[in-house]
Amino acid sequence: MFRCSGVQVFRRCSGERKVTCRAIFIAAGLALAAGAAVAREPENWVDQRVHQWQPTEKEKRWETIGWAKDIRDAIRLAREHRRPVFLFTLDGRMGVGRC
Repeated sequence: MFRCSGVQVFRRCSGERKVTCRAIFIAAGLALAAGAAVAREPENWVDQRVHQWQPTEKEKRWETIGWAKDIRDAIRLAREHRRPVFLFTLDGRMGVGRC
């Protein structure tokens, strides 16, 4: 009977068939190696795109703004620090990206 092991198949080959068997095993090995490289490529591409889309420190500067929990605290802090109040209002859900 024919066994599935590549070594067993190769031992059964002789002469010209041995060369053909070698070529088949080499081609199969290269195909597997190429497939593994291609499989990793999209993951690297996605990681690169995600990294490129991350905000820079300059773009994240607004996150350093001190947010007050309500308008009364904002007015009190503005008076203490002689700073203006920026009032942000929202009608809807922030998660959908529309204000």
